[in-house]
Amino acid sequence: MTESIIEKIITLIEDPINSLEVELVDVEYRKENGEQMLRLLIDKESGIDMDICSRVSRAIKGKIDDADIFYDHLEVSSPGLDRIIKTDKDFERFRGYNVKLKTLKSFEGPRKLEGKLSVADAENIIIETKDGPVQVPRSVITVVRLDPEQ
Repeated sequence: MTESIIEKIITLIEDPINSLEVELVDVEYRKENGEQMLRLLIDKESGIDMDICSRVSRAIKGKIDDADIFYDHLEVSSPGLDRIIKTDKDFERFRGYNVKLKTLKSFEGPRKLEGKLSVADAENIIIETKDGPVQVPRSVITVVRLDPEQ
């Protein structure tokens, strides 16, 4: 059910966000400390500041409220320096960057990897680790994050 609400939210807010020349990175809709949180993660090549977050919030709040989507808190923010990489566009954009990757327990290879994102296609990604390249099927990846500390 949450997935369909997230899809509905994305449909409602994509155009207003795009008109502000901002990229919608992710939508989180979940309970936190007993309250319903609606969190939008946005990005822009020139960076995100409070003014952009406020403009996005004003542009989308009415659309969400008119659609009767319940939330206790609406948060609009940057995905941060250790942002999650999940779309094909993200994998292309961050090729050559340092990343941390985690895999499913069922994966026969390493559970955690750190290194440079080398190649990403629909089936696999390759991470250049200190021990050499490692190919990981995308189907066994639980998360890939930028690693600003490497």
